[in-house]
Amino acid sequence: HGVGECGVYTFEVAETKVSQVMDFARQNQHPLQCVMEKK
Repeated sequence: HGVGECGVYTFEVAETKVSQVMDFARQNQHPLQCVMEKK
């Protein structure tokens, strides 16, 4: 199980992207996880 950084975004953009990724993964029964971390 690896970890990778996908990008650096403003808080609002990152929040939206995390939500979109998690929703898509859940809908497609995929184990992908996405988190937001402060740099």
